[in-house]
Amino acid sequence: MNLDYKRVLYINFDEQTFEFKIHEDLWKYIGGIAVSYKLALDNFEENPMILTCGPLSGFFPYISKANFLYLDSGKFVEKYGGGNIATNMNLASIDAIVMVGRPKGFIKVTVYDKEVLFSEELEKDFDKTIYDFVAKKSTINSLGYFSFTNRPLDSFNLQGGFGIKVEASRSIDLNDFYDYENLYQGFLNQYKELTVEPRNNPSCAGCPMGCDNSAVGEDDLNIAILPRCLISCGYAEEIYKNIPNVYAALNSVGYRYHHSHLENLPRLVGEIRANFAKRNS
Repeated sequence: MNLDYKRVLYINFDEQTFEFKIHEDLWKYIGGIAVSYKLALDNFEENPMILTCGPLSGFFPYISKANFLYLDSGKFVEKYGGGNIATNMNLASIDAIVMVGRPKGFIKVTVYDKEVLFSEELEKDFDKTIYDFVAKKSTINSLGYFSFTNRPLDSFNLQGGFGIKVEASRSIDLNDFYDYENLYQGFLNQYKELTVEPRNNPSCAGCPMGCDNSAVGEDDLNIAILPRCLISCGYAEEIYKNIPNVYAALNSVGYRYHHSHLENLPRLVGEIRANFAKRNS
């Protein structure tokens, strides 16, 4: 696991090239939206599209969302969706994917531990393939069911589309299985604190709820920074904004974060937003 750094995959759609980079400076941002913001700021001139997971994706329930961030007229646009993409990224030790350029046609991207394969597809074949994450013209979804938004994306400016399939080979390694098992069961037993009702729909990875909103993406809702860095479902905000519980969860799977790291997140995100505003002024 990436215990004291973030591993970022860079994809260039214009050249169909890739590069994995290690970022020690991103570690303090935990994951999710904070990492997305920082990468967007660092790569601003290239108009990036950024996909991030959280450090607990695949480990605990209600925490399987991924963040998709892009820029529209110099402003951040945040989208959140479920499915398996966040879990598969975490199991493949990929904390973020930074994409530059825009596909002219339809591109299938298959990601392995250290390799990325590109293949150009006919639209009819592209539409038949099941991806962990797919963006096509004004649509962003996952596994063909879990949407990243229920709003028009006219500003997305894709002429074609791209689909990402992450082939994860790593199993979950635990620092302390006893602590982890107790914490997992404790989070699972807090399902009554979720602000959504269980249903019989397909569920996001690691979630038993199958709620009516599992197919509907989340936009930039008024959710606390910590849950958006992990990345939890917006309906589980009360569970994942609890710093002692999150600290224990991170520690149980081997991360070396302290309470101060979690408490400093709002300040760090505020600084990124301020720097971003200066760049656009």
